[in-house]
Amino acid sequence: MFGHYEPDEFSGYQAFSLEKAFNAILFFCRGGEGQFKTKLNKLLFYSDFKHFKDYTVSITGVNYIHLPHGPIPDNYDFYYADLFNEKKLAPQEVIIGDYVGETYVALVEPDLSIFSDSEIKILSEVKEYFKAFSATKIRSFSHDEKAYTATGDNEKITYLYASDLQI
Repeated sequence: MFGHYEPDEFSGYQAFSLEKAFNAILFFCRGGEGQFKTKLNKLLFYSDFKHFKDYTVSITGVNYIHLPHGPIPDNYDFYYADLFNEKKLAPQEVIIGDYVGETYVALVEPDLSIFSDSEIKILSEVKEYFKAFSATKIRSFSHDEKAYTATGDNEKITYLYASDLQI
């Protein structure tokens, strides 16, 4: 369901780690700081691609695909559903003007011991860089990435585009 594949240019030359993917999600949603799914998907993308850009290997080994809302983890809904079922992540309704949306909030702290120093550094840098970005703004920002503009709908995105990342 989550995908088990050999490390290659689509996994950032990293073996897929469900544990790291889950804990990266919890990292971005911790402390009562809910994230809209669109923004969360982009934070994961930027973390993996930025780590690849700086260290030639991704953090999670997740494959990303090109969808209308931007680059997103392949099968991302399974990640969130599993974390909901394990009572580690919960949806939370938010009202912004006339709009009712849903953010995801971590119910447990992430296990940061599974990440290297460079991985924690990149997760923190990405979180800080996009702190003031709305889901709409980060979505727009990601649409300008070569990883997105050079790929078509439902196409896997190679980490080789990380060298052109805007951050």
